[in-house]
Amino acid sequence: MKITTRQIVVTAAMVAIVIVLSAPPLRLGYIPFFLGVAITVIHIPVIIGAIMEGPLVGLIVGLCFGLSSLMWAYLAPTGPIDLYFRNPLIAVLPRLFIGLVAYLVYRLARADKPWKTVLVLGIILCLAVAAIVAAYATPILGGDAGLQLLVLIASLVLGGLAVVGLVLAVVRSSAAGAIGAAAAAGTLTNTVLVLTALGLLGDPPLPAAALVAAGLANGIPEIVAAVIITVAVVAAWKQIEVGRKGSHILND
Repeated sequence: MKITTRQIVVTAAMVAIVIVLSAPPLRLGYIPFFLGVAITVIHIPVIIGAIMEGPLVGLIVGLCFGLSSLMWAYLAPTGPIDLYFRNPLIAVLPRLFIGLVAYLVYRLARADKPWKTVLVLGIILCLAVAAIVAAYATPILGGDAGLQLLVLIASLVLGGLAVVGLVLAVVRSSAAGAIGAAAAAGTLTNTVLVLTALGLLGDPPLPAAALVAAGLANGIPEIVAAVIITVAVVAAWKQIEVGRKGSHILND
């Protein structure tokens, strides 16, 4: 796969933003919200990079996001939850999928013949169903109700994303709508996979109820923030004009 100069520049810019947003003591990537909840926006450069320059750029920026999370968990933890992110399977692995999912959703919404993406989303949907069956019909999770609930929620979210993607394959979205859908999908991917990893791999494991509560408290504002910021940045980059008559893209 040929890497262009533009991809290198965009990757460097997005990685630099991730480093600035994650660096202590300010941690600008965490916006204080009510009830002590912080809205995470560090994943947004991953989504922007993937939409603008493809899944490879999203993968690289997502890897840097995960590595920065892992590094600061060792060097400058701010609380007990940060200690969980010393596990690369929690800090790094989930972040590798943010850009891939965002890119797939964006291309699906914009492609004339999206059969390849439809196939991938179909596989994701099948895996989501298989995960639910594994959680409830087999002894894999040892009958742990908390883990079963966590797997169920994660599977439903991933399955829902696949269904939405399949719908977008039939009805092409506007450029702004496609960007917003990709931002929402990438944000959900980050939230669901990280919380699932915390529940399955945390030592000691975090209660499923606490993880679900955290997901609900953070998920909606993070999606809203991601959609607003991503649409604004990518629209400016791709010279999208949004007006009362709809959206069109000048350079896609």
